[in-house]
Amino acid sequence: MKKVLSRFLIFVLLILCGLLLVAGTIFILKHMDEIPEIKDSAKGIEIFPSRKTTVSDYSRIDNESLSSYNSQDGSLCKKGYNALTDNNERYLYEKLGECVYRVSDEVDERGRYKTEMVEVTGAELETRSINTTINAFLYDNPQIFWVDNYFGYYTENNTTYVECYSTLSGNQCELYIKKLNDRIEEFLSVISEDDGKYEREMKLHDKLLQECSYNREVQSLEDGWQYFSAYGALVEGEAVCEGYSKAMMILLNLSGVEATTIRGVGENERHMWNLVELGGSWYHLDCTWDDGDDGYMHDFFNMTDTMISRDHVTDPLLSDSTYTDDFSYNFFVPECSSIDMNYFNIEGLIVTEITLETEEQIANLIYNKASAGENNISFMVDGDLSYDEFTSYLLDNSAYKFMVLAERANDYLDDAHKLKTNTCKTYKSESRQTLRIEMYFEQ
Repeated sequence: MKKVLSRFLIFVLLILCGLLLVAGTIFILKHMDEIPEIKDSAKGIEIFPSRKTTVSDYSRIDNESLSSYNSQDGSLCKKGYNALTDNNERYLYEKLGECVYRVSDEVDERGRYKTEMVEVTGAELETRSINTTINAFLYDNPQIFWVDNYFGYYTENNTTYVECYSTLSGNQCELYIKKLNDRIEEFLSVISEDDGKYEREMKLHDKLLQECSYNREVQSLEDGWQYFSAYGALVEGEAVCEGYSKAMMILLNLSGVEATTIRGVGENERHMWNLVELGGSWYHLDCTWDDGDDGYMHDFFNMTDTMISRDHVTDPLLSDSTYTDDFSYNFFVPECSSIDMNYFNIEGLIVTEITLETEEQIANLIYNKASAGENNISFMVDGDLSYDEFTSYLLDNSAYKFMVLAERANDYLDDAHKLKTNTCKTYKSESRQTLRIEMYFEQ
């Protein structure tokens, strides 16, 4: 009787183990196709030699219209490539630039379209290495919007085979690329050859925020890949931070202003914004956060590291980070310490102390703006001066001090540009350390 009971218990245990194994397998297969929220965080799926396809299976996408972007000075759009130190990774990166333009018109079992497979001979690359290389490639090439965040790979006979996947068929890609390039030409038409780099950046920033809206309903790629791409921002007019940043990177580089994207956290959420080089110095630019519900602003236009760190946390460099699959690192993080091209330094006033000289600067700013027919006066508080101290000094008692300084400016203004000194509207943001005062002309 004991032997029978023992055999029965063993039989039950074997059945339970089998059920657990089946459940585990179903769970893995089910979750293998889940899409990470960050689009260009590449995720590997191991494939097998039998899945290898030939070049005849692909449509060759005409990329002639994108040549102006790709042929820019390499330093403009190869920060990711420059961060790769392994020759095999660099070779894979270069071949991806050819193969992503060869896309199948036949959808696969995952609802995607294969691109031509890359062969890296003489090396069996690890998943991490492939992942980093594809991330670097997509980081440098925001104009390649159709490549999905998954890739397939296998190794055989000291050779690595890698294939990417497209969300669009080869024929669809050509149509979408044409639409994107047409819109890029429209955007670039707002700048002229006489514009300096700061003016080009300003015009493209303002144009993008006039044409694109932030979609607050989007949570992940399941809501639509377009929102995470330059295509969504420029063609469809809706995007999240990733779309804004990639669009701005394309526009700035094509206008001759070096720019890239940077990753981190803003208000406890994953975030992306831009880095822009002007006059030999780098600046932070966050178009997404400049796009307000009641219109756009310039609070995050060319900020220093100190300024942006008030509400942004930058991910570490790849070389300094612990590797993760979710792309929580950057390929390029320059020092941003200059205020020369900061919006408030050029268009408003950065206030670090309250002195008689500060009052003179404010009076001059009011005069200059009114003389030019502008009625918005912008300030940023920086250094050791507290925000409350400055706003109280300027705005207490019905903005008495500010109105006194406006009257001082009025003494030098002609009748057509004189300002009312008994009323104004204020827009305060302590988190951003900014203050905007809207005044009214007498006439």
